Amino acid sequence: MTKLPSRLLCIDLQADAVPGCDPDPAAVMAARNLLSVGRRLGWTIAHTRRRTLPVIRTRNGLQATSVNPLMTEQVFFHDGRSVAEAYGLSGLLRGWREETVLVAAYDPVALLSCVLACQEPGPRLMLVEDVMPMKALEGAARVGLFHGDDWRHSFKGATLARLVKDAARATGVHVLPLPEGSQPGL
Repeated sequence: MTKLPSRLLCIDLQADAVPGCDPDPAAVMAARNLLSVGRRLGWTIAHTRRRTLPVIRTRNGLQATSVNPLMTEQVFFHDGRSVAEAYGLSGLLRGWREETVLVAAYDPVALLSCVLACQEPGPRLMLVEDVMPMKALEGAARVGLFHGDDWRHSFKGATLARLVKDAARATGVHVLPLPEGSQPGL
C-alpha cells in the first residue's frame, strides 16, 4: 500500500443484519479495532445499516455485537440485503470517485451489492480481510460473475495489522493498544 486510505465504508456491521447468521466473534473484534483505528486517525467513516427488528442488548454484552456509528458519521439505511437501495449512498460513492475506500462487511451479499454499486461511480474498494476474509467470499458467492479469483480482481485486500503498521509509519501514531511485551511497529 503506497498511500494510507482515509475513507472507510462499514457495510451493515450489525449483529441482526442477516437473521439467523450471527457474525463471527473474531470478525466483530476486528471491526471494532478497525473503527478504533479509523477514528483515531481521523478517517471519514460512513455506515450502511439494514433496518431490522430491534435487538435487545444487555449490559454484559451478550447481544451487543454491533459496531455502532458515532453521531458524526454518516449512516445510510436500507431495507433488503442490497446496499444499492440505501438513499444517498450513490452520491457519497460519486464523491469518493478518485479515492481508495476501505470496506468492512459481515455479509457477502451486502458486500457484493456494494461492489456492483461502485462499478459505475468508481471508488477503488479495498476489503479489510480481518472482518470478512476472501475465503468466506469464495464459499458464499453464488453469483456466477464472482467466483474465486474474480473477487480478488474486484477489489484489493488489506489486513488490520497492515493498516496499523502503515499508520504508525506514516503518522508516528500507534493507534491500537499493544499486547503486553510487544514492540511498536508490528
